[in-house]
Amino acid sequence: MTSSETARKIASYTNWIQDIEIDGVNTLNRNDPKDYNHINRTKIRRDLFIEPLLRSGFLRGKRVLDLGCSYGYWAMAAASEGEAAEVVGVDAHAPSIEQGKWILERKQIGNCDLRLADSYDTLASIAAGSFDVIFCLGFFYHIRDPFRLLTLMQRAAKEAVIVDTMVHKSDDASISLRPVRPKNLLGESVLSLEMFSSPKAIYWMGLEAGFREVTRLEADFEADTRGLWDYRGGNRASFALSNGPAIASIFDNAKPFEYPTPAEDIELYGIYPELSGGRNGTNNPS
Repeated sequence: MTSSETARKIASYTNWIQDIEIDGVNTLNRNDPKDYNHINRTKIRRDLFIEPLLRSGFLRGKRVLDLGCSYGYWAMAAASEGEAAEVVGVDAHAPSIEQGKWILERKQIGNCDLRLADSYDTLASIAAGSFDVIFCLGFFYHIRDPFRLLTLMQRAAKEAVIVDTMVHKSDDASISLRPVRPKNLLGESVLSLEMFSSPKAIYWMGLEAGFREVTRLEADFEADTRGLWDYRGGNRASFALSNGPAIASIFDNAKPFEYPTPAEDIELYGIYPELSGGRNGTNNPS
């Protein structure tokens, strides 16, 4: 395929949000302010969850599942850069899977497979511990049952799960709903509403699902702020959940939560903290 043919093929897809070089042609233009926002956003997202995995070498030789993979950028990063033994990406949007398969062919990445499938069905149909690592990146707030998804991921992941999602900006363990603008990403996993779980809700649900450890992941959102309004405003965050290995041994940017566990919360505030003023300092822990 010539570079001009590749350029025409790239232009036929209108959903590029990462800069990928294919046959010497880039999918995004660094000189375009809108494209640069995507490029800078990808850099920071890599700093959150891909670069730490590369530094620790944790993906090397592992089986990785990428849920809601779109055209497979993160799946391909795990396969080609992380040296994973096998990466499977699933998404319910057929055009994105077709796009990803074309990228895989042009990039000649052989240890990555992208499949048209529902995430819930995929997780429910595989044996426990089928994958070492599961990615859930930019997908968690689109699904209809976040706790069920966490429970299914906990069962399917032998070692770790990484979640990057929009969050409800609250110190309470809350889930907020908002309508979704019209999209064609429809399937059993997707609602016409988005569910924004607060960090505390994700922490508590992760522990309830059976993960041994749940932490946040951190990056520098201030060096170049373009394209990062949600991360900088506390409306989006990344999390690592472990079924075994200490998260600090995988991610050097992990930050433990300071929230009490559900059991500790009951010890501090009782079963009905509202009866004594809630958890915001108006009551006296007993």
